[in-house]
Amino acid sequence: MPLRLLIYILIIAASIETIAWGAVEFIYPPQSSVVTAPGHLILKFNQIDATSLRITHNGVVGDPVEVGSPEYRKLFHDYFIAQALWDPAVNRMVVDLFNGGQKIESAGISVFYAPEGADQKPPPEYTTTTLHRPEKELLCQPCHVMNPTPAQMNSSVEKNNPCYICHKKMLAVKYVHGPAGTYSCGYCHSSKGSPKHAVPKRGAALCYECHADMAVQVKKKKFIHGPIEAGMCDACHDPHGSDNEGQLLKPINEICLSCHGHIRGQVHVVRVSGGETHPLSGKVDPSKQGSGRQMSCISCHSPHGGNVRYFFTNNAEDRMTLCQVCHNK
Repeated sequence: MPLRLLIYILIIAASIETIAWGAVEFIYPPQSSVVTAPGHLILKFNQIDATSLRITHNGVVGDPVEVGSPEYRKLFHDYFIAQALWDPAVNRMVVDLFNGGQKIESAGISVFYAPEGADQKPPPEYTTTTLHRPEKELLCQPCHVMNPTPAQMNSSVEKNNPCYICHKKMLAVKYVHGPAGTYSCGYCHSSKGSPKHAVPKRGAALCYECHADMAVQVKKKKFIHGPIEAGMCDACHDPHGSDNEGQLLKPINEICLSCHGHIRGQVHVVRVSGGETHPLSGKVDPSKQGSGRQMSCISCHSPHGGNVRYFFTNNAEDRMTLCQVCHNK
């Protein structure tokens, strides 16, 4: 193959990941953006004779989706909206448009998925983005209320709350934060925020407006856990909800070990006669008899702080006293 032709083919192949060709526009997320939660994939296809589209995500080819029927066009016009389930780190997505069985256009993007609490950080070429920008909202407002009133943002009636209509998947978890569960979006989010609908305050400054009791408790503690002292509530908790108790971003031990990972490779507390270390999981917690709760980091340590070093749950300086909570002899 002549070198010039080979270079030309490589340029075309590279273009599929860096630009959206004329027939497909990626409304959200755009090219080289960072997404922090599962959310929507929104496309606009400008090829009026397209009858179906197919998405290839990180090499996995999906099934064709019918987009050319009169019923589809009546409901969605020339848009395609899907719930995106991103893989950690880089996601390469290619969209093919078809007329019948004939491919007529292709387009592609690369985005980086970095959920809250993730260990891997996005490279500098990927930047954060938001759908709520004026030029993007213009595309949505024929069907959606993009400038809701405070009453609409706090409406507990699903059909009257425009936030819930698009973001209801956010609440499909086991443990939902109170304001999110009652669709009280306006309690934390402001339509006048920058970017739009951003929270006016972050971390403890916002959380303590409702959780004033926690602010009082923290002030009384002699030793405060680092993230709490820094007001970083969202370093551990998801403000909308999660499948973990306490709306934690990860299960208890995973979230603790994401910062204190050195504990994984060393003897913790004591090595027992059989050679094992003190259990951190997989055993019923004797200090919580009747609850069925498993052993975890918070069996011995208070996650927000305490009056002794290492935040022992019984607030005793003598470590043996802590042991006697479960090993009472």
